Amino acid sequence: MEPTTENEAELLAADAIGDVIEHWGFRKALGRTWTVLYLDGGALGAAELGERLQMSAGAMSTTLTELQRWAVVRKVWIPGERRDFFEAETDFWKMISRVVHERERFLAGSVRERLGRAQAVLRKTSTGAAARARVERLGRLMAFATMAETVIESFLASRRVDFGEFGNLLALGRQVTAAAVGKARKS
Repeated sequence: MEPTTENEAELLAADAIGDVIEHWGFRKALGRTWTVLYLDGGALGAAELGERLQMSAGAMSTTLTELQRWAVVRKVWIPGERRDFFEAETDFWKMISRVVHERERFLAGSVRERLGRAQAVLRKTSTGAAARARVERLGRLMAFATMAETVIESFLASRRVDFGEFGNLLALGRQVTAAAVGKARKS
C-alpha cells in the first residue's frame, strides 16, 4: 500500500522526534510513538499505533509501557470500548522536567558526591606538589558539577532557564575552586 502524503508527513515528523529522543539516550520508538499520538490529538489503540508505525504488537506494548512510566503517554478509557487507548501528554514542561528530575539531577549529584569523596581521599593519602595539583583539579571538576547541579535545580524550581544567571554560577565555581585550593595548601 502506497503511503499518502499525510502518512509520509506523520512518519517524517515521528522520525525527527525519534532522533531527538534517541540522542537523549532513549529508544527511538518512544519518540516516534509519542509523536504519532501527539499529532493525532486523540486517543489511539495499540494496534492502530503499531500499524501506523509498522511495529509489532510486542514492540508496541513495550513502548507504550515505557512511555507510561515516563508519564508522556497515558491510558484512557473510551466508553463502550474494551481495548486500551492511549493519548500523548501535551505539556512539554511536564515531560522535560520529569526526565531532568529523574536522570540529569541524579547524575549531577552523584558526580559531585563521588568527586568529593575522591578529593577527600587524595587530601588524606597524598603529599607533594603533584597531589596538591590533583586535589586542585578535582576541586575544579567539583565546582563544575556543583554548577551543573545548581542549574538543574534552578531550572526545575523556576519552570524556566535564565542563562543570565550563568555568569553568577561561573563566579560561584571560581569561589569553590579557590576555597578547595586554599584547603589543599593548608593540608
